[in-house]
Amino acid sequence: MDDFLLKKVDDLLATRVHLGVTGLRRAGKTVFITSLVHNLLRADAVAARSPLRNFELFDEGRLVAAVLRNDIHATVPQFPYTQAIDALTGQKPEWPTPTDGISRLRLDINYRRGSGVVGTVARWLGLTDATLQLDIVDYPGEWLVDLPMLEQSFEAWSAAMIRQAQAGSRGDLARDWLAFVSDRRPDQPHDEEWAGRAAALYADYLQRCADKGLRFLQPGRLLTPAELRGAPVLRFCPLPQLATAPASGSLQAAFAGKFRDYQDNVIRAFYRQHLAGIDRQIVLVDVLTALNDGAEVFDDMSVALAAILQNFDHGKAGPMRWLTGHKIDRVLFAATKADHVVRGDRLHLENLTRRMLNVLDESNRIKAAAGISVGVLAAVRCTTDVVRRDTGREVLQGEARADDATAAFDPGAVPLDYPPPWNAFRYRFWDFQPRPDPGWRYGGFPNIGLPDALNYLLGDYLA
Repeated sequence: MDDFLLKKVDDLLATRVHLGVTGLRRAGKTVFITSLVHNLLRADAVAARSPLRNFELFDEGRLVAAVLRNDIHATVPQFPYTQAIDALTGQKPEWPTPTDGISRLRLDINYRRGSGVVGTVARWLGLTDATLQLDIVDYPGEWLVDLPMLEQSFEAWSAAMIRQAQAGSRGDLARDWLAFVSDRRPDQPHDEEWAGRAAALYADYLQRCADKGLRFLQPGRLLTPAELRGAPVLRFCPLPQLATAPASGSLQAAFAGKFRDYQDNVIRAFYRQHLAGIDRQIVLVDVLTALNDGAEVFDDMSVALAAILQNFDHGKAGPMRWLTGHKIDRVLFAATKADHVVRGDRLHLENLTRRMLNVLDESNRIKAAAGISVGVLAAVRCTTDVVRRDTGREVLQGEARADDATAAFDPGAVPLDYPPPWNAFRYRFWDFQPRPDPGWRYGGFPNIGLPDALNYLLGDYLA
């Protein structure tokens, strides 16, 4: 068989997988994608301690090479891989700047075929090697939190958001916005300048909530507008004391119209344009930071996670199938920053995350779905496990932001129960920084759980 025909057959047998990567703010999307790509690019079969050890394709010696493609997705922002590598491997390493919109990256994974039926036939044809074309789609988890808005009217959504803004610490954060919108009746004539000011104050309130660690924030595009920054469709916010039937030309009618535009032209458009082709999905969950910040932040993250869960309902009429005509057949929920707890607590972190998802899944569909898994992850490990000589306790050795030198830290224990017993445990999140290690640029990043994630998300395609 000549080379041209071999190439054509190889192209026909090539597999393309679209992997969605998302998570709420500071969950570690940028670090995860950077580590995944870098470790595959730098895979070294003879390395004594490879970051890919336990990735089945690597352990079986079938991973040939990965190639980063820069000639794909000419009209979509490319994931800033080079900038992220420079940040993590510079003379003074730091966490890379998070992405705040849609970005994509293509990685071609060349490997030797396995011993299955397809692999045997392909080798008989002279096609010993194969290529998995991995398209990574990076997008903010905040955009997934908007899904419940599709089932609400502007009036119902406003009432829910006003109640939320008046509860707990949000009351102080929302004071300026609530005072502004309460000073004008919604039946008064619409004023676009006033609408812009109201939306800006509401966006400022959402940003204050985000800075405090709160995560159930709608609409998500007010926080991460990406290409919609300054667009009229974002010039609305919840309003108090709404009428059942707003008068034409009123403030309420105009905001209700923009709310419907947001539903149709932002939420639904996002699903159809960017999620329609996704095959596999990983959702990164920063359980530890929320646990450290207390009950209000933890509960708020749980509400946001419940909204995200609706996107991956594996029922026949689930939202993803309804909105895109496509079904994501495997979803991994990964609790990140697993290197911020001691070795013996990582299973507790996984179990706490699993219990949280099970409680939030009121329909019980996800519990029984074969396509949902839970794990723990530290995409770039910045601590080591040590045992104190004086007490025999496991502690973490690393460089925390507030300290000048590497030291040993005891973060305390991760609770086993959901909801956590807030008065009966003591956990502290230390803000560990990446350590300076020249070997990272050339040998890949040490990690926890990345090979397991690759096995779950891509293993069947590579078998």
